[in-house]
Amino acid sequence: MKNIQRDLRRLILLLFIAVGLFGGATESAADNPAAAPNPAEIEKYVKARIELGESMRDYFKQLAAKPRSGNPDGEAPSREEMKKMEEEINAHVAKILAKHNLTIEEYQKRSPEVLADTEGVNRFLADHPDLKKRYEALPPSPMRRKR
Repeated sequence: MKNIQRDLRRLILLLFIAVGLFGGATESAADNPAAAPNPAEIEKYVKARIELGESMRDYFKQLAAKPRSGNPDGEAPSREEMKKMEEEINAHVAKILAKHNLTIEEYQKRSPEVLADTEGVNRFLADHPDLKKRYEALPPSPMRRKR
């Protein structure tokens, strides 16, 4: 069981890195005022982040609960299994982001800048206590140790 948990942790980290959903920003909105997000953009990215975080949490809980037919001893997934899982996750992420009129590439590029605007994000969340509760319940990003 410990091997499966360890493998899932590695897989989660690999997927976050591979998909690049929560990569660190090279510059913040404060460094580049032209890129400062507006309230509508903050709303869009915060809602997308919440939905992605909740969805991925649920996905990995379901994955951990499934018996692994190919590796009963808890060994690491094969390359083929990893590739298939990555494709499934990318398709799932793309579907969620499409609801917010975003692509994976757009989200990868812009979300670090938008979510780095802590004042704007906090203002939005203060006006939406239900979303604030969900946002704060998200696990920290493995890349930035932020939500």
